[in-house]
Amino acid sequence: PVPTVLLGATADEKVNFSTIGNCGIISVHPPIVYASSDKSHFTNKGIREHGVFSLNIPSTANLVKTDYCGLVSGAEVDHSNLFKVFYESNNFVPMIEECTVNISCSVFKTIEIFHMEMFIAEIVESFIDESCLVDGKPNIKAIDPIIYSIKGNYWNIGEEIGNAFSDGKRYESG
Repeated sequence: PVPTVLLGATADEKVNFSTIGNCGIISVHPPIVYASSDKSHFTNKGIREHGVFSLNIPSTANLVKTDYCGLVSGAEVDHSNLFKVFYESNNFVPMIEECTVNISCSVFKTIEIFHMEMFIAEIVESFIDESCLVDGKPNIKAIDPIIYSIKGNYWNIGEEIGNAFSDGKRYESG
């Protein structure tokens, strides 16, 4: 299972979003992420043109529009009217208001792997809907991300089952 993300870029002066599951964190300090997408995608063209992109985490409420962006190319259909788009410091990084988390990224390395391009980027800015914060930290249940299964279906987040970096100590103490 992987998080479903709307990869955003401006290509040929058009806002575009494509649905991907190939993205993640490489480093926390400094904040480095990757996004990998088929070279032929219209969004990739925009990333190559401007060297920037956004990662927008849709909630399960946006499942139909999110899936649509993965099925229909922005080269053929204008994706800009599907969502309320906003920009912060860079006018080439479109972000989606309806998404609970938005991350603006600047590419510093591109790796080609067969038919894919992996964009390695530094996080420039990030935004989270305040309703998704508890004690100033992101709440995964409130973010309500869409999870993609390699079997070709979508899931939501289940229940919390433990605490990272502490439950293993219970094993040591037996």
